[in-house]
Amino acid sequence: MTISLPQPQLPDPSAPQPVTRTARPPLVVVRDLPEVVRSPEPGRETAGTCVRIGPFDVLDRNEHDTVESIVEGALSVSTSTRAWITYALHVGGLNSRRDETFVDAMSGADLVYADGMSVVLLARLGGAEEIERCGTTDIGWGVLRRLSEELGRPARVALIGGPDGLTRRAGDVLEAEAGVEVVLTENGYHDDWSAVLTRLALSRCDVLFVGLGAPYEMKWVEENRHLLPPCLVMTCGGWFGFITEDEKRAPRWLCRVGLEWTYRLVQAPNRLWRRYAAGALSTGLLALSMSVNRTAPDSERAAIS
Repeated sequence: MTISLPQPQLPDPSAPQPVTRTARPPLVVVRDLPEVVRSPEPGRETAGTCVRIGPFDVLDRNEHDTVESIVEGALSVSTSTRAWITYALHVGGLNSRRDETFVDAMSGADLVYADGMSVVLLARLGGAEEIERCGTTDIGWGVLRRLSEELGRPARVALIGGPDGLTRRAGDVLEAEAGVEVVLTENGYHDDWSAVLTRLALSRCDVLFVGLGAPYEMKWVEENRHLLPPCLVMTCGGWFGFITEDEKRAPRWLCRVGLEWTYRLVQAPNRLWRRYAAGALSTGLLALSMSVNRTAPDSERAAIS
């Protein structure tokens, strides 16, 4: 007796095939670090990492995480042809928020962090949860040390800004205390920057610190960014003067409570009183605007500035 077994039904290759999808955890794109994609930590808010203060987007991270984010950006240039740029927002930046060229430069940065308690307070009013004051005078050291660790060699550093000789003296201190290799030092007073930019392009630096004072230093970076080498670029205001101790830092306890500005004001009242008076007004106006914006209907928020 012959038994006929049923023939298996082969799928028709012309028919549409079912698609099996594997569930994946949601990803969060860090807006200030456009090339970095991170998975959220369990139980952690993942709505974003920035808070809006006037026309500026400021990183909502503590000091440690801000340093790590900057180092990540510095390391990313190894696969890039452009500079990775980070700016500090402080009271001088708040005062310049109506300067369109400055705002455009800030918007072009890869990361903006809070350097000033006025910025921190405004960010918290805007909903920031982790933000801390990250003075460049403090985190600059941490960035250089961490970057050297990640590179496995001394970071190569270029310094531009200040009067003649200041960056050379600051570079000596950085080499001795941060263990970096300073490959270029230049003052901040040039009508024609072409020769400096050529030397900078040949320096093979990992980090460029630009200390020309806000808002000019941000405008300088934006104007010349197409000529800058692929490196980390940090603007740093008067940091070189602090490195050399030409200008004294406030006592640590005064820095911790956010009153370092009072110490600086006492040292240079004629130079700084207008800046801080304008800063108090700017902070108050922005706080009022942000408070109104948070309570206004969605249809009206765009009209409030």
